Amino acid sequence: MTTTNATQAITAEALSGHWTLARFVYRWPDGRELAPLGAARGQLIYLTASDDQPGRMAVQVVAAERPPLDPSDEASLVAHFRSGFAYGGRWSLENATVHHDVDIASLAFWQGARLSRAVTLENGRLRLSTDEPSPQLPEGGYTTVLEWRR
Repeated sequence: MTTTNATQAITAEALSGHWTLARFVYRWPDGRELAPLGAARGQLIYLTASDDQPGRMAVQVVAAERPPLDPSDEASLVAHFRSGFAYGGRWSLENATVHHDVDIASLAFWQGARLSRAVTLENGRLRLSTDEPSPQLPEGGYTTVLEWRR
């Protein structure tokens, strides 16, 4: 029995719905990888556009294990802030690139920004990637890869 990679057409309908995070890493050209949140959990929701509404999206990614929050302790607050991100807004698809036009975000500088991601759909998995530097590693030189499953 042979196994083949089933690449799926990239359409708004194929992206639409709920996705669960399978993997979040930074990948360098030499193959080295770093999971910036360690084991992570997340969800991504794409709602398709209708005649009177644009497509909408929301994403949240957090470290799978976080210490208990102590709201009176500044270090605890900082650790929680650094342990994930979330944003939502409009989305559109252009060839194999999805654009997220951010309305609201846990990182204020993402509000009003367009975050573009290369899209791959293969074997029931959605891969979103970008070479834009992350606030965690602003020097860049790597690709951010988020893999999602239904």
